[in-house]
Amino acid sequence: MPVFKYILLFSILLSFYQVKSQVAISEIDINKVPQRKVREYLKVQQDSQIQLFTDIKPSIKANSIIEGYRIHVKEYFINDSLIKVWQHYLVTNPGDSWNGNKVSFGMLFSKKDKKIVYCNESISKIDTGQIIYLNLKLLKGIANLATVFEFITIDKKNKIIEFSYIEGNITEGKQRLEFAETPKGNTKILHTSFYKSNSSIRDRFIYPFFHDKISNEFHRNMRRLYFSKNTTKKSI
Repeated sequence: MPVFKYILLFSILLSFYQVKSQVAISEIDINKVPQRKVREYLKVQQDSQIQLFTDIKPSIKANSIIEGYRIHVKEYFINDSLIKVWQHYLVTNPGDSWNGNKVSFGMLFSKKDKKIVYCNESISKIDTGQIIYLNLKLLKGIANLATVFEFITIDKKNKIIEFSYIEGNITEGKQRLEFAETPKGNTKILHTSFYKSNSSIRDRFIYPFFHDKISNEFHRNMRRLYFSKNTTKKSI
């Protein structure tokens, strides 16, 4: 067989394998996603011709220019060493991280592992390429909103985590967590949001208000999980 036929056959087989190895949104077991708004969001994605999880893109990439985005900054503190707290944020299961009165974990998809993780399952660490679906409870649950983001940066050297809202989300932009050691040897987490939408009123008043409530709960939850885990270890 001529060489070019081998090349053609290989290309066809490779393309077939790549297609078969992709995961379609239609493969999700909806019965394992408890939040109605998240299920509706998944349906909207399919109606928008997003068939594969690899079709989902972050609204802003790790090194994109952030000019034109509004900026919102908050600081959080955990009274323990930078290395320990940084590691805690990396390895805590997202289903536990986003689990409170104001936000709940819907599901996760890993582009690298081509794996769906539901709310009653767990992963060993967060990583770039992981897409997380959350349900936000607004006004004490009177209104609910689904939001989706993708981890775009895990910088172990500079201790930075970034996740971007995906394309098609109401809000465009990303959130950045920067970890630093305080003069007393504890850990400061600088949580910065770069965001914009098609509504200046929403960006100026509504987003900061609800963002603070949700990020406060997230970091409070992470602090509780951290000390719960470390207290248990010390007591053994």
